[in-house]
Amino acid sequence: MLVTPKPPLIPRRALAGLVPPLIGLAAAPAQAARVFRFDHTQGRLEFIARHLMVLTSTGQFSRFACELILDPDMPETARVAVQVETGSIAHAYPGAAELLRSPAYFDAERWPIARFSGRAKPGGRIEAFELAGPLEMRGVTRPVTMQARLSGRRRDAATGAEIVDCTARGEISRSAFGMTADSLATGDRVQLAVSVSLVIG
Repeated sequence: MLVTPKPPLIPRRALAGLVPPLIGLAAAPAQAARVFRFDHTQGRLEFIARHLMVLTSTGQFSRFACELILDPDMPETARVAVQVETGSIAHAYPGAAELLRSPAYFDAERWPIARFSGRAKPGGRIEAFELAGPLEMRGVTRPVTMQARLSGRRRDAATGAEIVDCTARGEISRSAFGMTADSLATGDRVQLAVSVSLVIG
């Protein structure tokens, strides 16, 4: 789905009251920068884990909200704030979602929200740039770096709008956030992947 820029006004409540207000990103860092807001209806937020060193499984969060300040010509000025409802896990394996919500993993009842706030590192370019900042999850905060890409501009055939496809990938240690269960079967490193299409013109 396509996401158009929104006025720089932080909503009072996100996700129809299920997620608290996003971190205020007040003013854009550059005059040409715009504020984009999207959620689970317009983008995807996935996590990928390895099992027994040979298998992988992919799950996703079905409820999240993101605010992105971005100038497609100056990605090094980008800023992002994300909030995720940890209990919204969806997974294809039977019973996996319930297990991941449990105290052994995301402990969703006690810690219902995970947050990430990132800024672009200097030296980025439109093809690839880094967003670095704190990830708060299960009451623990750790630094995380996401590798972001704006994969070229294109015209939407139906509307004629100028589109840029945005992706971001990163990796975390689940044990760093207190998720140490099933360490013999499931690897410690978990990949994160975000994808969305932005309307820029």
